[in-house]
Amino acid sequence: MSILKIPTAKIFEPLLGPARYKGVYGGRGSGKSHFFGELLVETCQAERGTLAVCIREAQRTLAQSSKRLIEGKIASLGLGHGFRLFSDKIETPGDGLIIFRGLQDHTADSIKSLEGFRIAWIDEAQSLSARSLALLRPTIRAKDSELWASWNGLQCRLMRAIEARGRRVGWDSIVSDTTDNPISANNFIRAGYRLFEPEVPWAWPYSLYWRKWLR
Repeated sequence: MSILKIPTAKIFEPLLGPARYKGVYGGRGSGKSHFFGELLVETCQAERGTLAVCIREAQRTLAQSSKRLIEGKIASLGLGHGFRLFSDKIETPGDGLIIFRGLQDHTADSIKSLEGFRIAWIDEAQSLSARSLALLRPTIRAKDSELWASWNGLQCRLMRAIEARGRRVGWDSIVSDTTDNPISANNFIRAGYRLFEPEVPWAWPYSLYWRKWLR
């Protein structure tokens, strides 16, 4: 029997254990959707018969869903033999299933179709309405059920808040690193940071360092 080994960034490791709620936020390229996509594929492979639903507030077409990302993870992990891909769903080992839904048009009656599902992953959760969350939480209640959420928009806002504080207290510059996920370099570039090489590196090997002058 082969063992599936998936490298996980250190910052995501606390989310690998069982929990009713799991949440990750960050900017574009922060790795949150890729982490949950891999975790979902891994869970469906390890726990046969898992029923999972991938959710967004509004989803007019599957092109707006997480389906393509999950299919890519199945392929990259070499698990294509155990998963069957269809136009609107993914069948997983042991008669499991991954489906894709938008909650905007659901009612208290129609959402009952999700009863029995063990995992609900809410992507783009910053757009989820209070009404949709109120419908979803009591519906996903199978034994050991989990609700996952990933949302955008806070990383760049946090950068701006730190920069504003730095200017108030008289800092010359801000230096940061991308230890947890080098892909988040995109956010530093958009925010005006440039690559920087410190005299004494403090992060893990191969980390990138970024600096932005405030004066």
